Amino acid sequence: MERVHVIPDVGAVARPRASSSRAWLLDADTFHRVFDDLYAGVDRAEGLTRMRWLATQVWRSTDPGTHQYVDRLRTGSADDWEAAYHDSHLVDWYRVLMAGHLTPVPSVSDPRRLRNGLPQLGWTPAEARRATYGRELKSLVEAYGSLPVVADIAPQLMLDSRGWLGPDDVERALDRLRGIDPGCFRHAQPLVPLVEELYAMLAAARARPDGVLLLLAD
Repeated sequence: MERVHVIPDVGAVARPRASSSRAWLLDADTFHRVFDDLYAGVDRAEGLTRMRWLATQVWRSTDPGTHQYVDRLRTGSADDWEAAYHDSHLVDWYRVLMAGHLTPVPSVSDPRRLRNGLPQLGWTPAEARRATYGRELKSLVEAYGSLPVVADIAPQLMLDSRGWLGPDDVERALDRLRGIDPGCFRHAQPLVPLVEELYAMLAAARARPDGVLLLLAD
């Protein structure tokens, strides 16, 4: 995109760039069962080779839905993986291979603005951050992965690498939304569409209690 330079008016205040997010439902049980089988197979080297090949196919897929997910990940590339193996590739493959187990759902158009705004409606900052960005991904591995996967992958997931919400998280957040006093919106009208987006996202996740809500936001 061509960058346009604009001379601001005197007294104009710079507006922060809007953030963005995408959300999916992840079949966490099936995904982790498949991943565990690859990782903890009888022949470890063969399993890693197979895992790399599968991740490379996903990375180079021409499917738009797949790349809507993969393009938002902070991982190495297929070229990196093919050059030489490194333990950090396991985290890349863990995240990339989720693509085959995802169903897109509505997301929040400006998660940063929503996170900053929810405290105006009575939420604590911690509640606002969790509903908008989810839990640390490390806890997803710990909740669903096998012991070898947890031991080798969970420590490598960066601090603040987000995010996901389980069914209980979704239910609690929906309850908090239903409990907001409508009068709070009198002085927070811009938050109305964002709160509606959050509700739609959580409601879509609630309709599939067998999955978890996977969030990617900046």
